[in-house]
Amino acid sequence: MKYTLPYFATALVAAFFLTACVEEPPRVFTRLDPAQTGVDFVNRTGESDSFNILTNEYIYNGGGVGIGDFDQDGRQDIFFSGNAVDNQLYLNRGDWQFEEVGQVAGIGGTGRWNGGVTIVDVNADGLDDIYVCASIRENPAERANQLYLNRGPGEDGVPRFEDVAPAYGIADTNHNTQAAWLDYDLDGDLDLFLLVNKMVNNKRPNDFSRKIVDGTGSRTDKLYRQDQVNGEIRFTEVGKETGILYQGFALGATICDLNRDGAPDIYVSNDYLSNDLAYLNTEREDGSRYFVDIAPTLMKHTSYSAMGNDVADLNNDGLPDILAVDMLPADNYRRKMMLPANNYTYLLNLERYGYQPQFVRNTLQVSQGSRPDTLTDLPLYSEVAMQAGLPATDWSWTPVVADFNLDGHKDVIITNGFPRDITDKDFGDYNSANSRYFAVDKMLAKIPSVKLANVAYRAVPNEDGIPRYDDVSELWGIDVTSFSNGAAYADLDNDGDLDYVVNNIDDPAHLYRNNQEGNQALVIRPAEGMKAAEYWGTEVRVMADGLPTQTYYWHPHRGYLSSHSPQIHAAAGQGDILLEVDWVGGAKRLYGPFMAGETISLSPEEGEEREDFARSRLPFVSPLETGIVHKERDYIDFNVQPMLLRKLSEQGPGVAVTDWNKDGYDDIYLSGSFDHRGRWLEGGPEGFREVESRFTEDPPVNSEELGCLFFDADGDGDDDLYIAAGSYEFPLAQGDYADRFFLNEGGRYAQVPAATEGIPPFSASCVRAADYDQDGDLDLFVGARVEPYAYPKPVQSRLLKNELVDGVPRFVPDELGGQVLAEVTNVCDALFTDYNDDGRPDLLLVGEWAAPKLFINQAAGWEDHSDRLFYDPVDSDPSLPHGWWNSLVAGDFDNDGDTDYVVGNYGENTILRPREDRPVTATLADFDNNGTLDFVPFTYFREPDGSYEAYPFFNRNDFAKQLTKIKAQHNTHKSFAAAPASNYLPPEGREAYQFRVDELRSVYLERTEDGLMMHPLPPAAQAFPVFGMLPLDLNDDAFLDLLVIGNDHGGETSQGHLNGGNGLLLLGQGNGYFEPVVPENSGFFVPGEGRSLVLASSPEGPRIVAAQNSGPLRVFLPTGSYVSLDSGSQLPGEAAQRKLERYLGSGYLGQSSQTIWARSGK
Repeated sequence: MKYTLPYFATALVAAFFLTACVEEPPRVFTRLDPAQTGVDFVNRTGESDSFNILTNEYIYNGGGVGIGDFDQDGRQDIFFSGNAVDNQLYLNRGDWQFEEVGQVAGIGGTGRWNGGVTIVDVNADGLDDIYVCASIRENPAERANQLYLNRGPGEDGVPRFEDVAPAYGIADTNHNTQAAWLDYDLDGDLDLFLLVNKMVNNKRPNDFSRKIVDGTGSRTDKLYRQDQVNGEIRFTEVGKETGILYQGFALGATICDLNRDGAPDIYVSNDYLSNDLAYLNTEREDGSRYFVDIAPTLMKHTSYSAMGNDVADLNNDGLPDILAVDMLPADNYRRKMMLPANNYTYLLNLERYGYQPQFVRNTLQVSQGSRPDTLTDLPLYSEVAMQAGLPATDWSWTPVVADFNLDGHKDVIITNGFPRDITDKDFGDYNSANSRYFAVDKMLAKIPSVKLANVAYRAVPNEDGIPRYDDVSELWGIDVTSFSNGAAYADLDNDGDLDYVVNNIDDPAHLYRNNQEGNQALVIRPAEGMKAAEYWGTEVRVMADGLPTQTYYWHPHRGYLSSHSPQIHAAAGQGDILLEVDWVGGAKRLYGPFMAGETISLSPEEGEEREDFARSRLPFVSPLETGIVHKERDYIDFNVQPMLLRKLSEQGPGVAVTDWNKDGYDDIYLSGSFDHRGRWLEGGPEGFREVESRFTEDPPVNSEELGCLFFDADGDGDDDLYIAAGSYEFPLAQGDYADRFFLNEGGRYAQVPAATEGIPPFSASCVRAADYDQDGDLDLFVGARVEPYAYPKPVQSRLLKNELVDGVPRFVPDELGGQVLAEVTNVCDALFTDYNDDGRPDLLLVGEWAAPKLFINQAAGWEDHSDRLFYDPVDSDPSLPHGWWNSLVAGDFDNDGDTDYVVGNYGENTILRPREDRPVTATLADFDNNGTLDFVPFTYFREPDGSYEAYPFFNRNDFAKQLTKIKAQHNTHKSFAAAPASNYLPPEGREAYQFRVDELRSVYLERTEDGLMMHPLPPAAQAFPVFGMLPLDLNDDAFLDLLVIGNDHGGETSQGHLNGGNGLLLLGQGNGYFEPVVPENSGFFVPGEGRSLVLASSPEGPRIVAAQNSGPLRVFLPTGSYVSLDSGSQLPGEAAQRKLERYLGSGYLGQSSQTIWARSGK
């Protein structure tokens, strides 16, 4: 708009006054001045030339916070543990005034390196005791843990404490990080779990070695059982006999109930190479209890250097989710300065030495209920931290999960900071070259010191099962930089909301007052006189009008080094509140109604008895065992192109379906990988069994088979077989990328080399058949996936005309069709579909670095319709969504008589979160003039001022693997980190290709009169890269539903495995929306790298076949009754208008049965 000067001046004045009148909203938190509160504790480390980060890696692990009412005045007090300073205890005198009484109370811990703190009433006398862990000191006597037993107040009203740890038998000296108290044996008293973490001289903690899993390791955690001996409390170490066997570098422990059986479990986050542990509390036949680590069953990967953790219901589905924090920086500069180069061999060594996959980022494991393949209700998890917005909070320590704004959704605040950036890459280079020549003080001075702000995340209310968070650190007032470690929440002013306390290194502790207004709490306490063992471990569900059901596991020991307030603060809403409580002793009660603002006390003797209804599982499908496992060699693509974002050599297998023996049961060909032959599976009443090869002569195994297709190429009434060769594992000139065609000769398949000899070799993806030239025989489309060793250089897909010579097919490249496809590249999936209803098969294509493309089959040739493909009711000129599209299926999902489409994409559960104005881009060019094309991807990072700038995705060392001259151009990591994408323009006059991606969501494309209208699939379908998809009405509502599989373990190692999928059922609503159903309820469970997903037919009905890369073939039988339909048959009821198409090849590398199945309505 062009303004005249007077108008512009008026507008400027008006804007000034409007801005002056608008007040900023009050911050949720206010950090209170130590001079105001009296809380002036400063944790010190005593760093010196002889004791520092170069001599002891744990010097900055910090101190903790303990919350309790030690003087029983109704106000929460604060305990701080100190490293090179004494512990301090601050009594809450009200009105934000605190009095430090540590020395008088006798809790100083002088001479010890105090760390983890837990508040617990060990002797059940109603007084809060304090257990403090000690470590680091060389003298064992100086690292003996202390149990400060609360002896009650003195004459001055200050509580006095006595260390009784030696008398109780728990003055452990094994370098303990933290303690957690639980009644593991359910005998009514509290037992003690201890984390152990210590360095072994001359042993680097990330060096691979044999895992010690028999309880003999010096860093094995400990479990002490509480007993009564002659009326006195005594503890006995029982770790080995109770299954606490795994050595690690333990930093965080949370008491939880992972399988919700009422027995307390333990989640342990381990630093360095050692895996996290999920100890499931299990009962023996004799009634005794022990622990089993089920982490490998629960989780597909974890954080690498896991610090603290918390277990809580983050998405309000009543199930426990797991948050563990790591060290990934969020901004470009620190990520380039702190992270090591990618090392895929490290992943291979994890498997070789028996470790689970681990990656340097926060992880959020969201529960999907129970695994459908077990009888013991083991939980099933999907890791979604990147999708939730929580992956990168720098050098993190304590995750605190609580509903700070009382809106019914749990928020997250994470402490972080490390006084010296020991992993700074420039310092690492300097240290390697100079450490032997310079004194320690000179070396220490070279290590950068950068204070960081804690990170506050507000939960975004939603009901889609995937937690979402907005960074509100500045908005909430959590933006003061510091070196923060332990933290805890408590209602320090008794106003109902939760305040926040942080223990800092070399700075006063932070006290944050919660200022939120408008929302009220219901505060829940145990009844007076209840022992901790009688309510710790209780599950409380809060049902308040207008809010989702909130679930709390009642236990204060969680996070890192700290102990929270023992009260529950739940959002109250505006109406009546009811509570469902599952007490740890087994009682189930209903309480209420209550009102907002109340503080209530609960006991199991009160309330109304309640019975839980048994969970009834009515799955939509049931599994069939096959015993067939796909195998794939682990080729390291990154050794060829170091800056690939994911591997290209693990794309299979494909699945093709036909009834080769004409017995009414569809049979299967499962495509082979390099050095592994394809598999022939014969269908029968019991499912599928592998049979001998049906090739007259087995083809060699020096190629990788991907797409495969059965079709009648010669018109003789039986199906022949075409197999496309693909992958990335050899240069095009050296590898066998020739497709193969096999003629069906009486149920045996004979290769016809002449049929494909005119096709130039290329690395292919899918194969699709249709009579596109209307001459009475079936022609082919073969998608070109990748130029091996030069990704993503454009490579041309092929339309192949079927020209019968003496009755034998020959597939000849279609020159006119080839001209149309010249600009199409990196095709992952294709579909022949009659888009314009003219009786001719049109061609829809999807692939990487591109928008979906549509080619209309005209009598005169193919017409590119891609620019007119999409329709947006609010944008007359919608942008074309460029994605990493993997797969494509079709169906009339809204029963309106036209064909809709669903396109599988990379998903949102990735660090790469492009959008139209901030795309992921890439350049392919010969930057260094060495005759090789270099692939360089770029992504946007948020700058300190809030703007966004594009930078190389990879760091300097990864860059140098591809472009060695980069180290001369940028002789420091700092210089490289500061160089934006604009510094890497392709050289003029050389071949160069530019690529972009701005949409990673998998989408439903609704056909309208004006084009395809795009609807993102539900967030549950965005948690993983989608490959196989299959439309089928599974719930008999006349609308097509969608089965979805995927995951990708080939990602570069900074992101790691993208495997948040476990197999997903999406129930179609007929209006463009889908309702996700987790495996527990659907029965559809495909947790590996799902690839092809097809439908096979049998006399009993349809069978669902799911192929996994390097995993078992899974087969499922849909429940309910189905009828088969001939093309054009009338569908019953609301489905009568549904358009039906039959495809020779549909879905990722898939071909389903030619039989169309519909629910019978019975």
